Amino acid sequence: MEKIDRRNALGIVAKWSAASFIPFSWLLEGCADNSNPNLLNQEYQVLLAEIVEIILPKTATSPGAKEANVHNFVGLIAEECYEPERKDGMIVGLNQLLRNGFLDLSAAEKYEVLSQLDQEAHSASHTVPHYFKDVKSLTQWGYFSSEKGITEGLRYNPIPGDYKGCVPYNGEIAWY
Repeated sequence: MEKIDRRNALGIVAKWSAASFIPFSWLLEGCADNSNPNLLNQEYQVLLAEIVEIILPKTATSPGAKEANVHNFVGLIAEECYEPERKDGMIVGLNQLLRNGFLDLSAAEKYEVLSQLDQEAHSASHTVPHYFKDVKSLTQWGYFSSEKGITEGLRYNPIPGDYKGCVPYNGEIAWY
């Protein structure tokens, strides 16, 4: 039998402490038949679709982010382009929303939860990047670079015509 000294005991405690930070939903998804433990799986896509629609909702004059399939863009960019730590932070945050029953809330309650997350993400007390900043910026990027966002959400002019350098400003919003 191996004798345990202080160094070995601290190593064992450190390993168990680190293991306690692993979200157990990832472990359970690995046991499912058709599991896909990333931001492109069905559960995360449903959640992201709700979030992006609250960030950029449908209006009378433009489609919403959900209609432009921005949730697919958010999941794909985070999954394929983000560093593992940043992507994992987003997954942990989205898991917390799922555990708290975000999808079962009313529209007003969902808006309030996301407003609180936005305030938390922009507070000075945060030293590490908040996952909601990533979701929000990816939503805006995805929407305003999508075909629906450009052609129906912005004032799209495929053939702009002549350049007129000195035109009086009439107070009209230029692109939004």
